[in-house]
Amino acid sequence: MVAFVEQLKRGREAVRARNADPWRLRLEGLRGKLGDDGIERLGTQTLFDILEVGQRGRGAGACRRLAKLMRELGWHPIKARGLTPTGLRDQIRGWARDSKGLSLF
Repeated sequence: MVAFVEQLKRGREAVRARNADPWRLRLEGLRGKLGDDGIERLGTQTLFDILEVGQRGRGAGACRRLAKLMRELGWHPIKARGLTPTGLRDQIRGWARDSKGLSLF
C-alpha cells in the first residue's frame, strides 16, 4: 500500500516538473502560419508577443528559455530571409515544423 502512495507522489511530481514553466501551456497549443510546402512557421518576436514579454525582457535568457521549450515541443529553429513590404532585405529568426508531424531534418 505504501508503495502505491509513493508512486502517486512521484507521478504528481513528474507532472508538475513537466508543466513547471508557465510559457509551456501557451506554447503547446500554438499553430504557425502554414506555407504551400506544408511547413508551419512562427517568428520569435511573434512568440514573445503572444507570451506578453516586453522588449526589455527579450534578452538572451528569455531566448534560451524559449528555445528549450520550442525544441521540446517539436519545433526547429530557422532563419528566413526575404523582402519587407518596403522592399528592404530582412532576416527573421523563428521556428518551423512539419504540419504532418514529420522531421524537417
